[in-house]
Amino acid sequence: MVDAMEAPMNTGDDLYPPSSTSASVSVTGSPPPLVPAGQGSDMTKDEVREQAKQAVLGRLTKEEEEERSTRNKEMLPSEKNLGHMTLEEKFDFARRYKEAGNVFFKEKKYEFALKNYTETITYLRHGLRMGQTNSEGVPLGAMRQELDPESKEIIASCQSNMAACALKLGRMEDVVKHASAALDQDIKEGAKARALFRRSKAYHAMGKVEEAHADVAEAAREAPGDKAVQQHLQVVGREFRELKKKEREAARTLWQGKLKQEEGADTTEEKKTKEGKGRGQGEDEAAETGQSQGGFLNLGFVWRAIRGLFAGIFGG
Repeated sequence: MVDAMEAPMNTGDDLYPPSSTSASVSVTGSPPPLVPAGQGSDMTKDEVREQAKQAVLGRLTKEEEEERSTRNKEMLPSEKNLGHMTLEEKFDFARRYKEAGNVFFKEKKYEFALKNYTETITYLRHGLRMGQTNSEGVPLGAMRQELDPESKEIIASCQSNMAACALKLGRMEDVVKHASAALDQDIKEGAKARALFRRSKAYHAMGKVEEAHADVAEAAREAPGDKAVQQHLQVVGREFRELKKKEREAARTLWQGKLKQEEGADTTEEKKTKEGKGRGQGEDEAAETGQSQGGFLNLGFVWRAIRGLFAGIFGG
């Protein structure tokens, strides 16, 4: 089972077109071609044809799609067209179609598996109500409706498995997209741990160590006994601790540089203050010296005046 924790999302909405409600979906699961755009479209016939081809084949060649379709018929024999099945039969078919995708995954036919998972999601969202209409006559299969719990569970499982396929194919951004979509669902603990593990693997490959560590740490809490998760946690944990150590050292270096700048500024200010005080002290000393010298000069003048006075009186 792909759901086992062995490998590592995308909401799926942009991976496939809604199935045409005017045509039945065969038990091969291959959706009908896209309906050409209206008269106001700028698309040429060749572009519409290419779009329809991509909708049916995806990344597969025509020959690969034929092989996948044949294998699905072999694994899912049915005499009933999906449009004539009961609701329970449709759910059963969806589950078995997903399981066929798991078989392709085990065979390392990851593109085949991706197509099966994608078509399972398409069918659950648009094919369950095929042939039914609302009060205004609008086909229910063409409308976006609230999914029932069983559909949500199967879709979440498909999305997580699509993340596993994308991881095997080295499409890391798709892994994150698919796994994130699965995690947006109300999934069980084991399925949540698998989706987290797969997204962590993708983040790690993309060099996003913090995101990878957050996911695998949560996965380890959800599935503490899973060896694959624990091994990945050890690898990412070492890198995470090293990253944080470097961040602390960088912060310390930055802080020390800031302190040195501040110390340098303080030293310069202190020097200026001292120089200012020195100049002031020198001026004060000079003023005091001048006052002292001025006092001596005044005394000398008085002494000379007295001597002159006595000389005039006594004649000497």
